[in-house]
Amino acid sequence: MPLTDFNSRKTLATLITRIVVWVIGVFTIGMLLQSWHLSRDLVREEVQRTSRQTSSLVRNYFDYRLASLKVLQDSNAKSDTVEQFFDNYDSRSLDYFFLREDNLEPVHSPDFRFITHLSDIIWDDGNALFYGLEDHSLQDILRQVGAYSNWNAVRVDSQLGELFILVRRTPVINSESGEVLGFVFVGIVLNDNAGLLSSIMSGSNSDDVLLKFDDRFVASTISEEDSYTHVSILEMIQNGKKDFGKLLISETNLSVGLNKHVLKVYSIQRNPSILVLRNSYLVWIALSLAVIASVSFFTRKWLNKKVSIELAKLMSYTKVAGNEGDFKKFAGSSIYEFNHIGLTLSDTFDRLSEQKKLFQDLFNFSLSPIIVWSDTSTIMRINPAGKKALGLSMDSDSDGSESYLAFVQLMQTHVQKANLGATLTGINVPIGDKVYRWNLSAIQPNGIKTLVLAQGQDITVLIEAERQSKKARKEAESAAKARTDFLAKMSHEIRTPLNGILGISQLLKQGSVDSRYQEQIGVLCQSGEHLLAVLNDVLDFSKIENGSFHVEKHTFKFGEITTALNGIYSPLCTEKDVDFVINNQLPNDVMLNTDQVRLNQILFNLVSNAIKFTHDGAVKVSFFRDTALQHSSDVLRIIVEDTGIGISEDQMSQIFDPFVQSEATSIREYGGSGLGLAIVKHLVHLFDGDVLLESHLGKGTRFTIELPVEFIVEKTAEQRAIEPELDFNLFNRALAVLLVEDNHTNAFIAKAFCEKYGMNVYWARDGHEAFELLNSMPFDLILMDNQLPSISGIQITQEVKLNDEISTTIYACTADNLEATRQAFMDAGADYVIVKPIKEKSLNQALTHFKRHHYVEHKA
Repeated sequence: MPLTDFNSRKTLATLITRIVVWVIGVFTIGMLLQSWHLSRDLVREEVQRTSRQTSSLVRNYFDYRLASLKVLQDSNAKSDTVEQFFDNYDSRSLDYFFLREDNLEPVHSPDFRFITHLSDIIWDDGNALFYGLEDHSLQDILRQVGAYSNWNAVRVDSQLGELFILVRRTPVINSESGEVLGFVFVGIVLNDNAGLLSSIMSGSNSDDVLLKFDDRFVASTISEEDSYTHVSILEMIQNGKKDFGKLLISETNLSVGLNKHVLKVYSIQRNPSILVLRNSYLVWIALSLAVIASVSFFTRKWLNKKVSIELAKLMSYTKVAGNEGDFKKFAGSSIYEFNHIGLTLSDTFDRLSEQKKLFQDLFNFSLSPIIVWSDTSTIMRINPAGKKALGLSMDSDSDGSESYLAFVQLMQTHVQKANLGATLTGINVPIGDKVYRWNLSAIQPNGIKTLVLAQGQDITVLIEAERQSKKARKEAESAAKARTDFLAKMSHEIRTPLNGILGISQLLKQGSVDSRYQEQIGVLCQSGEHLLAVLNDVLDFSKIENGSFHVEKHTFKFGEITTALNGIYSPLCTEKDVDFVINNQLPNDVMLNTDQVRLNQILFNLVSNAIKFTHDGAVKVSFFRDTALQHSSDVLRIIVEDTGIGISEDQMSQIFDPFVQSEATSIREYGGSGLGLAIVKHLVHLFDGDVLLESHLGKGTRFTIELPVEFIVEKTAEQRAIEPELDFNLFNRALAVLLVEDNHTNAFIAKAFCEKYGMNVYWARDGHEAFELLNSMPFDLILMDNQLPSISGIQITQEVKLNDEISTTIYACTADNLEATRQAFMDAGADYVIVKPIKEKSLNQALTHFKRHHYVEHKA
C-alpha cells in the first residue's frame, strides 16, 4: 500500500477515540440542552404567571379605586346638602360639604367635581381650573359623556394641553317626588397622575408603572435614578421583548366606558434571577466541554497503549496470510475480539484456498467446454474439454487452424454483447461437424476488469432430434391435411349417392299408394337416415378434433325438444316392445337460451344408444332445473336411464373414447361408428357442463348431464310445439331455376323437389353449360353444386358474381359438410348454402329464405 494512502487513513484507536468523544459530547450537550429547554420553559411559565398575576393586581386595584370613587360619588349625590342645593343654590354650603368629604376620604377623592341642571353647569369645586379646564372644557366633557352613567374615558383640550380624564356622572334625585334634579360629575385626570400610578405600583408589587391612553403615554413613575428610560422601555415594548430579560414588563388592558379609547398600564419589574440562571448554564456548558476534552485526551492515550500493538499484529497477519507460500495459522491475541477476528480470518483463508483449488479442479476436469474471454474478445483460458472440442493441444490456448479461427470469429459478436452486461443463453455455434450450445455471462473476478465466461454443451444429438421432430411435425400436418381432404371427398362421395337414396325414398313414400310397399320404403328411408347419421358422427368428430365446433345460442321452446324425442323414438320403442317415458319437471311455458342443435345432438345420441342396447324394460328421459354452485346460471339436469345390457366396470373408463364400444362384438351385433358418446362428452364440455355415468352389467345404464343454460318463462308459450306443414305455394309465378349438378341422380331429385313449387328447372352438367344458359336467358335462382368435372362450383360462383351483366341469386348445394367449404362459398359470393343430401324441409327453408330476401313478384 502506498505511504500517502496509508497516512490518509485513520487508525482504529483514532476512530474509537472520536466515537467515544462524539458519543459523550453529544450525550452531554443533549442533556444540557434538554435541561436548558426545560428550565427555560419553567422560568418562562413562571414569568408569564407573574405577569398575569401583576396584570390581575393592576386591574383589581384600578377597578377598586374606581369602585371606591363610585361609592363616594353615589353617597354624595344622595345627601340632603346636594338635594337642597337645587332649592336654595347655596354654593358655600355645598363647598363646605365636599371639602369635609374630601378630608374624610382623601385617598378616594376625585380630582374635580361639577354639578349640572339639565345641560347647564350650575356648580364646580374650582379644582378643574387647576388642571386648565375652563367652562368650555367642562361643556366638552359633558357632551362626550352624554347619558352614560358609568365611568368614561375622554380627551379634552385645556390651557395646559390635551388632557386624558376618567369621568362619571350620578343623578341627584328628589327623595320625595323621585324627580331627577341634576347630575353630579367627578373626574380623574390621568396626565402625570403620580398618586394614581404610585398606588397602582405599590398594589401590584411593581418597580415602575407607565400609563398609556390610546397611542400616548400620559403618566410614568420612571425617574432619572433608574437604569432605564422611557425611550428604552418603549423600544422593548415595540420589539416585543417584554419577558425573559433583565426587565419583566406586564401589559394590562383596562376597559372604561363605551367609547373606543384604549387604556393600558405597563408594570415594570426587575428580573435578575434569569441572568443568574443563564450564566450558570453557560458555566456548566464550558465545564462539560472541558471534561469532554480531557476524557478524549486520556482515552486516546489509553487506546493507543492497549489496542494499537495488538491491532498492528493483526494487520501484519492479514498482509502475509493471503500469500499461498507464506500462509500460516494466526498466533493469537490477548484481546478477545482481535483473537476471534484473527482466527476467523485464518479459517477464511483456509477455505478460500480450498475453494480456489476446487474451482480449478472443476475447471480442469469438467466434461463441458469452458472458455474465459477477455474484455477485448480474445481467449484467455480454455479447459481441457474445450481444447479437445476445438482440436487444440493441451499445452496451447490458441491455434491457427481454419476451424479455430472460424469459431473465434463466430463467438466474438456474442462475447461483445456479454461484455456490455447481457446474459446470453442458447447460442448455437458449430465446431467442425458438431454443434455446441453456449451460455455466456460477464464476471468481474477483481471487481474492475470484466471477463466473459462461456460454457458449452454438445447438442449435436439434440439438433438431429429437433430436425427429426420438425420432419415428423410436417408429416403429421400433411397427414392431418390429407385426412381433412379425405373426409371432405368422402363426405361428397357418400352424400352424393345418399342424396339419391333419400330423395328417391322420400318421393316414393309420398307418391306410392300401395300399402304393400310402404314398409319396404320406410326401411329404405331409415337405412339412409342411419347411414347419414353415421357420416355426420364421423364429420362432427373431425370438427371436434380440429376445434371448429362452436356453441351458437338462441331462444326456443323447450317443448320442441320433448316433442321431437317423443315423435322420433316412441315408435322405435313400440317396435321393440320397450316403454319410452319422458319425465319433464320443467314448466310447460319454459323457454331456453342455448344451442338447440347441439342439445338435440346430445339427447339423440344418448337416447339412440339406450334404445339400441335395451331389449326389454324401459328407456326413461328426465328433465330437471337445478342451481349448481360452480355455475353462475341455472342448470338443466338431464337423466337418460335404461334397463339394457349395461357396461362392465373395466369398460366404463374407455366408453367415452372414440371408436370404442363396451364389447368387441357390439359393433357386429348393434352396428354404429362408436363415436356417439365421444361426441356427447365433447359437446357437454363445450357447454361447460358435466357428464356422469352409472352402469351395472346386465341391469342397465344411467347418464346424468348437467348443462348451464338460461331459462326464460313466458306465460303465452305454447304447451306443445307443432311441426308446421311444408308450404309449396311460396311463389305467385313460375321461377326459372338453373341447376348446376354433374350427378344425374342428384339432379333428378333436386328437379323433382323444385317442381313441387311450380318451378321451371334447367339442368347444366358443368360450368360451360351453365354459362351458355346464363347468357341465353335470365334466371331467378341458381342452385350450384361444388365438385364439378372441369371447374369447381366455388370458382363458377366467383366468376358469375364478377360479371356485371348477371345478377342472379346463387344458392350453393354441397355434400362437403365442412365449415371451410361453406365459408369459401360465402366468400365467393353465394347467398345461401344447402348441405346434401337435400331434404324437403331443408329445401323449403332455403326457398323461404329466398322469398324473404331475393324474390321479385313480377319480373319483367
